Amino acid sequence: MKTRTALIDLFRVLDQKPEERDPYLEPELAAFPYVNGGLFSDENIEIPMFTDEIRELLLVEASENFNWSNISPTIFGAVFESTLNPETRRSGGMHYTSIENIHKVIDPLFLDDLKAELSEIEAIQVKNTRTRRLHQFQDKLASLEFLEIIRPKMIQYNAFRRCA
Repeated sequence: MKTRTALIDLFRVLDQKPEERDPYLEPELAAFPYVNGGLFSDENIEIPMFTDEIRELLLVEASENFNWSNISPTIFGAVFESTLNPETRRSGGMHYTSIENIHKVIDPLFLDDLKAELSEIEAIQVKNTRTRRLHQFQDKLASLEFLEIIRPKMIQYNAFRRCA
């Protein structure tokens, strides 16, 4: 009973902007972010009762004793998409974007340029120069400085997408 109630409470919190939440909400729930897009807005979703066996399976076997880092997020996207009919996904703004489609956007925007820059640096024959340039490249990535350089491309791309 407690697991079902906890999930209902969690889904309600995930659907609320922090400024709209109960100011006396338990800190554990208040720590969760707002999830935009309507994923948790349907209060008529049926959440079944959890038996002790199911709760043990989810909380121990599928969390404490399992390393999820080896599972590709693509798998979760495919599973999520397969559970909803297309109209529900569309109306709720729930669209999984595959890694391939993400790369169709980010590669021409900046990743291709970054890869080319790294290749140029790796081709430098003088070790000290190559090392210095690699450090500069690392600093550039760490500071996200390259995003400022690509802003005009991003603006152009977004304008193009709106017209398409």
